Amino acid sequence: MSCCDKLHNARAILRDYLQLGDALFDRFNAGKSGVLWYYRALSDSFTKLGAAPAKELDVVVRELERVAMA
Repeated sequence: MSCCDKLHNARAILRDYLQLGDALFDRFNAGKSGVLWYYRALSDSFTKLGAAPAKELDVVVRELERVAMA
C-alpha cells in the first residue's frame, strides 16, 4: 500500500514539475536534491522488496530525475 501512495505522490510531483519547473521544489523543506534523493531511495527499496507497483514507481522517478536534472 505504501508503494502505491508513493507512486501517486511521485506522479503528482512530476505533473506539477512539468507545469511549474524548479519553483515546485520550493514547497519542500528538502529542496530539489532532497526530494529527488528521497524518491530514488524509495524506488530502490520498493524494487528490492518486490512491491507490485515498484517498476512503475521507478519509471516515474526516472522521468522526474531526467526532466529535473536537464
